[in-house]
Amino acid sequence: MQVLVTAGHLPYPFGHEMTGYEVNDIGVTLVKAKAAGVKILSAPYTTRDRFTAIAEFPGGCIAEVRTQVVH
Repeated sequence: MQVLVTAGHLPYPFGHEMTGYEVNDIGVTLVKAKAAGVKILSAPYTTRDRFTAIAEFPGGCIAEVRTQVVH
């Protein structure tokens, strides 16, 4: 679980995602997703234990796409 704590509203697109997907390779997944018409709303970034991005799928579904960081 990822929990974001703020003193107010989260900036778009954070807080608008409806679900999340764990993938094996976020780079490969995002290339394929873009080719299929998915908009990347938040470029991939690294947290302590995962690489994550926010994507908007055709039809408007916003989701987190993530993969675990291997230490």
